[in-house]
Amino acid sequence: MSQWIQSASDFLWGLPMLSLVLGVGVYLLVRLRAVQLRQFGQALRDLLQPPTADASAGDITPFAALMTAVGGIVGNGNIAGVATAITSGGPGALFWMWISGLVGMGTMFAESVLGIVYRRKGEDGLFLGGPMYYLEDGLGWPGVATFFAIGMALKTLLATTTVQSNSMSLVAASELGWSPTFTCFLAALVTGAAVIGGVRSIARVSEVLSPFMGLLYLAGAIGVLWTFRSELAASLALVIEHAFTPIAAGGGFLGASVRQAFRFGVARGVYSNEAGTGSVPIAHASARTNNPVAQGRIAMLGVFLDTMVVSSATGLVLLASGAWRSGLESTTLTARAFSEGLGQMGGTVVLAASLLFGLSTLITWAFYGEQCAAYLLGPKARGPYRLIYCVAIMGGGLAGARATWAWADLLNGVMAIPNLVALVLLAGPVARRMFATSQDSLPGSADSS
Repeated sequence: MSQWIQSASDFLWGLPMLSLVLGVGVYLLVRLRAVQLRQFGQALRDLLQPPTADASAGDITPFAALMTAVGGIVGNGNIAGVATAITSGGPGALFWMWISGLVGMGTMFAESVLGIVYRRKGEDGLFLGGPMYYLEDGLGWPGVATFFAIGMALKTLLATTTVQSNSMSLVAASELGWSPTFTCFLAALVTGAAVIGGVRSIARVSEVLSPFMGLLYLAGAIGVLWTFRSELAASLALVIEHAFTPIAAGGGFLGASVRQAFRFGVARGVYSNEAGTGSVPIAHASARTNNPVAQGRIAMLGVFLDTMVVSSATGLVLLASGAWRSGLESTTLTARAFSEGLGQMGGTVVLAASLLFGLSTLITWAFYGEQCAAYLLGPKARGPYRLIYCVAIMGGGLAGARATWAWADLLNGVMAIPNLVALVLLAGPVARRMFATSQDSLPGSADSS
């Protein structure tokens, strides 16, 4: 079964799929006039600006929506996923993660704008949004919308749960000697306690947990990079060189081709930052705002923080420390790299970060999954879905790291295809809404859409 999943994942994430992800990102880069570069400063100002008095729609603040989304995208993909990308694709994989992040910021902008524009208010008074709604209402494709919702629900139950709990159990076994079953049980218990109150409860947890866990991890990474500061220039040179040339085997590293660097860099980048997969618009659709363009700009910041900041820190730590050649993988490799620079404290930092990142992702994705369940079966499905979701977390202790990530990649690709097609077809309305504001004609002015 593991071999079949790996083969299916490799087939799906071959050149056509990778070209689709980057191709849609480049198309939106041109169609939206590089919104991720031109309006990055405005995005920061949008984030710091308090909600306007008339922004009564929505369930949580724009900042809480971003932190909820960040809680979902900054996870063990930034620790275990980056490590897996480099051990499978070599140092050049980090370069292609950067490229996927840069173009993914524009993709995230477009899908989050659409998430606000086509959101609905459900029977229980909560706002519902995401690709299933712009597929149905924007394109008139209810069947495809149902397919997406089913794919998202399956990915959430069968991939997100196991990827996060598997990564957490590996580092807990390495650093604390805990059994995988015990770690997964604790993760399920804490997740259940956090999600029982729904989106508002999740947002309250995320507003505290997301900034704390990010700063903790980055502080540790900066400490390691300071220790190996003399190796930073050489590490960056490795990244650039082997993005375009193969790297031979050496130490515990098996070698990698340019195609492998491209494949694993883009795939892990997309899995980590979620740009184009359609998950993050579900969180931003709950924001209390009447300004889709401003919320889309805020959403871009999540990709920047995930890929350009946190994933970059992990990748450079792995390379500068030399741990990437150790033959280890997943969170155990990152723990080794941090320990090389910080001693015993390094493993503790990765342990804490992995557990916090994993919990934040599990908590946020419980909300994504229940929104899909509510779309398919109505609001009464929320409670049973949360219970099934927490039980599914226990599955992370049953599979190996590579098989778990292959399963995640497979479902991520299935989910991304209809969303990417929708983004291309609905790029015109997004562009018109953005260009109708004063932002493009008067640089630095506030968006008035």
